[in-house]
Amino acid sequence: MRRPFLSFLFFIFLLLLACQISEEEKIYQTLDRRQEALQKKDLSLYLSCISRAYQDKEEDFDRLQKRIEGYFKTFNRISYSNWDRSVQIDGEMATAIQQFQLEIEKGEKKIAIRGKRPSF
Repeated sequence: MRRPFLSFLFFIFLLLLACQISEEEKIYQTLDRRQEALQKKDLSLYLSCISRAYQDKEEDFDRLQKRIEGYFKTFNRISYSNWDRSVQIDGEMATAIQQFQLEIEKGEKKIAIRGKRPSF
């Protein structure tokens, strides 16, 4: 009686492990949400991808929010795509590197930028 019960518990444990999303997959999902937010010019969705503890040189979360909000108001269209992504996780720090293309439009003017950039 004890053996079938332990086998059942082990099976449930394996099932639960299989259902968990890896940290790497969560990062890919965040990058996908960020891309969607840029395409839709959805500020709240964009900010949901950024930590409140965000700090990059002189820019904190509040400054980032104002900058992105300005972009969304200024440009008629924003198109962003990424590919060739890789994620490295080292303890509490993760780095995602991806190829990207950003196109912005304001009136008749259109600018396209392609590159490769890391995100921390």
